[in-house]
Amino acid sequence: METKNIRPSPLQNKNLAILYGARTAYFTHKGLYPYLLSTYFFYIEEQARLPLTQNLLPLINDVNNRKILEMAVGKQGEWEPLKPFESSWSFFRKAGIGSIKNQQFEDLLQLDYYRLFDGVLIPDSANLSLFWGGLVDFLINSWSILEEFCLVIEVKNRIQEQNKIRERESPQREDKSVPRAIPLVTWADMQLEHHLINILIRIIAGWNKLANYIIAKYYGVNEAKKWEAMLRKLDREIQPILNDKQRMFWENWLTNAKAISKGIKEARDFELHKIATRAKETLGNPGYTYSLNDLENIVLFEHFRLQESFLLILAMIRSA
Repeated sequence: METKNIRPSPLQNKNLAILYGARTAYFTHKGLYPYLLSTYFFYIEEQARLPLTQNLLPLINDVNNRKILEMAVGKQGEWEPLKPFESSWSFFRKAGIGSIKNQQFEDLLQLDYYRLFDGVLIPDSANLSLFWGGLVDFLINSWSILEEFCLVIEVKNRIQEQNKIRERESPQREDKSVPRAIPLVTWADMQLEHHLINILIRIIAGWNKLANYIIAKYYGVNEAKKWEAMLRKLDREIQPILNDKQRMFWENWLTNAKAISKGIKEARDFELHKIATRAKETLGNPGYTYSLNDLENIVLFEHFRLQESFLLILAMIRSA
């Protein structure tokens, strides 16, 4: 068992503190919707939800948030089918409370990562220096994703304002036979597409960092060039050394990782195909090209899949 250097370096720890501060205050003050920081268990299987939360609870940095979440865990009954972005915790739903700007008590990424390995049996093959570098890099990448979401919100607000102005200024035509020019694509549409594509690329980068730097470096697995080959290699070398609880988290993670193999990479390949909503049927092939609404929906839920898959790996590591 490795007994030295289990903590991040001073510089890495400083970066982790900055990244923690970003999730607690910076982004919501920039206009980011608090729900984008919450954990909804969209991609964490029902049997893994309580064990994962209980595993990570001691690392929740904010004492009040930790106590509130402990109450929710203690009072949780059966997991009910819910509307999107409705709290998974029955305690919060019954109390009618939800995460707000300065109190995101459903954000399971607001952790004291410095204590991540407290009480954990670390594999002899673990390269903790590279692991910590990968973890910090993953969280910086998550920062970039949230920055892009802030820009998406800003552009969408601008598009709404432009539409209102256009409606007010558009004269009522008496002669309906007279053709009228209608803008198909605006500069704001192109900006929105740009930011959504950036999120998509960052999400793919996040998966690569999670597999190749966090998981592989912790378990001492060499990289494979292709994603599917890397998943097979990780599964072949890691699964035999896991206990039952770890295996539950691992199989859930592997399901998520396999799911992104086709869909998200396929979406990225549409980068060169302009997909502004109003231009979709005019300038593109509607059977082939994503609309902006489609793309926004993809990046939103893939953002949650990536965050929750990261949590599955942390819970797996801490269950040794």
